[in-house]
Amino acid sequence: MAPGGDDSSVKVAIRIRPQLAREQIEGSRICTFVTTGEPQITLGKDKQFTYDYVFDLDNSQQQVYSGSVQKLVEGCFDGFNATVIAYGQTGAGKTHTMGTGFELNTPSEQEGMIPRALRQIFDGVHSRQAKAIQEDSIKPDFFISVQFMEIYNEEVHDLFNPEGNEKVRIHEKDGSIVADGLKAVDTKSYQDTMKLLQQGALNRTTASTKMNTQSSRSHAVFTLNIKQTRAAPCNSDEKENKNLDLETVSAKFHFVDLAGSERLKRTGATGDRAKEGISINQGLLALGNVISALGDASQKRKHVPYRDSKITRLLQDSLGGNSRTIMIACVSPSDSDFMETLNTLKYANRARNIQNKVTKNQDSSSKQLALLRTQLSQALSELALYKTNGAKAVNGAGDNSSSVDIAGYNDMFQENYLLQEEIKKLKEKIKELQDTVDRQKERLIALQMENVDSKDKEGRKVVADYLAQIEDLKNRLTQAEIRNARPRIGSARETATLNTQNTGSEFIFSKINRLFLIPL
Repeated sequence: MAPGGDDSSVKVAIRIRPQLAREQIEGSRICTFVTTGEPQITLGKDKQFTYDYVFDLDNSQQQVYSGSVQKLVEGCFDGFNATVIAYGQTGAGKTHTMGTGFELNTPSEQEGMIPRALRQIFDGVHSRQAKAIQEDSIKPDFFISVQFMEIYNEEVHDLFNPEGNEKVRIHEKDGSIVADGLKAVDTKSYQDTMKLLQQGALNRTTASTKMNTQSSRSHAVFTLNIKQTRAAPCNSDEKENKNLDLETVSAKFHFVDLAGSERLKRTGATGDRAKEGISINQGLLALGNVISALGDASQKRKHVPYRDSKITRLLQDSLGGNSRTIMIACVSPSDSDFMETLNTLKYANRARNIQNKVTKNQDSSSKQLALLRTQLSQALSELALYKTNGAKAVNGAGDNSSSVDIAGYNDMFQENYLLQEEIKKLKEKIKELQDTVDRQKERLIALQMENVDSKDKEGRKVVADYLAQIEDLKNRLTQAEIRNARPRIGSARETATLNTQNTGSEFIFSKINRLFLIPL
């Protein structure tokens, strides 16, 4: 049941739940058959489907987790977004699979994907910090917050603040989809996060139907935001000298428990339950249209209808955006649910064709640092290649040419050393300037807060946040003005440098010099 494709494609897992006692009493027969050793399922006699993972009746929660979700959780520590979506008809086991129910004292073997992921995340935090202490390295700092919402009748409700009147607005900000007005709760341990999950699950809208005694009547989305400040990857020489730089990476992990698709004739829903069912089916239809637009190359559709529903807008990053995504399609094995199972398998099969654009989430300075490291490595590789080719020429020449080239090599090594020292000084100066900017920013905010006549702590905090955002915008504006002026300065310097190139060695070092022209 190994995955197929790469990390950019949406993965699909099929989870077949065991038969219910009601189905066995009614004499329903099993109509799903899994091919041994292959991620393939046969429905009835001749309808075959192949997916990335297939989990049969007897597969445990741990097998589902380790076989599909575990890798996504590990990627969050490297700054990659992830999404797990549970889809299927009502009563197919989505909430059980995800672990968004509110049963207390759930046995460990019955825990869903969310509790297992939370345990892996906090174990990963502790192990990385312990490893850094053991290796006498920089200890990584983690900032984790959680959000929990439901989309009920196309209205977004904050499950951490059910009595709140603030309207939640889903929109795009800095290239990613955010939900403004949604409460984010900081958390530092597995136990605290599980309490928050149970607290939010208790506020979720559920009701009883003929097919499910505790049917979810809304789409639930539990989100973890993970921000990590750690030592940037470096070579062995920098580790020995403890000349380490810091980088900041972040990740967003969505756990989506969709409400089940349902037929009103089978659920027996009337009144409010019927209206809920219609709203649920409309949202799932919009999601299906998005999947079709993204996955069906034959349609050649340029427009993807993300805005047709709240759930598709929220999942814009997860489907066709910057996220590693897996859809767990939950199905019933009973022949009484044959048509619903067939529709679910077809729905999930289309999602496999979606290609996401997965990138690492780094802050701008970390990206610039990584780029500089790459460019420096390339330049040093070219220098080593030039040195090797020059040495071969020296070995084939006379004594006089040998002495001249060796002297040239000594000059190159000396210039290389001076360049590296200059780079270190520039980095230190950049850090000092950034620290100065941060201190000035804090001082300006403190001075402006003195004029705020309010004793409301929450109000003062909001004002302080706005002031901080204003100062950030001013800094970005200044940086943009500097960047606009940079090409003219860079062109003059490059022209002057190119005019002084006479030998092969001078060409290599002028290239290194251009890589680090950083206006201060």
